[in-house]
Amino acid sequence: MASREEQVLQQVRRVRSRRARRAMPEVEDYLEVIYALEKVRGFATSKDVARHLNVKPPAVTKMLRRLRQLGYIEYEQYRGFVLTESGRELAAGVLRRHEVLVKFLEKLGVPPETAEEEAEFIEHGLSSSTLEIISALIDFLERRPDVSEDLIRSIRERLAQRSPTEQGQ
Repeated sequence: MASREEQVLQQVRRVRSRRARRAMPEVEDYLEVIYALEKVRGFATSKDVARHLNVKPPAVTKMLRRLRQLGYIEYEQYRGFVLTESGRELAAGVLRRHEVLVKFLEKLGVPPETAEEEAEFIEHGLSSSTLEIISALIDFLERRPDVSEDLIRSIRERLAQRSPTEQGQ
C-alpha cells in the first residue's frame, strides 16, 4: 500500500496531466470576457478586453495572437475580435461552470459577491462530470427546501464553532 505522500504525488501527476489537456485558466478568462462583450456589442476590442480583465494592452495583444493561433477567435477589420464556433463553445462551457458554481455556493449560504469571486477560482479545474453532480445536487436542494434549510443551518452552526483565526481563512 502506498504511503499518503506517495498517493499525493500520484494525484498531483494525474491532475497536472488532466490540466494540460484542458484550456488554461487564463485562456478561459479571455474567452469568457470576449464572449460577454460579443453578446453585448457583437464584437470585442483589445481595449475592452484589457479593461475588463484589468491587464495591460501588450498582454492582451499577446493573448489575442495566441487565441487566433488556437482557432478560438477571428479578427474583423474595423470592428474587433469575434469568437469562432469552437471559441464560443469553450466560452459558453466556462460560463456555464461559473453559473452553476455561483448557484451552488449561494445555495450553501455563501453571499453572492463572495460566491462570484470563489467560483472564479474553482471553475477552471472542474470536470464536466463533477459539474453535473453539482447541478444534480442544486436541483435536489431546490426540490427539497427543507433539506436545503437544514443544510444551511448545519453549515452556520459549524462556522459559529470555529475559532476567530479559523474564521479569517
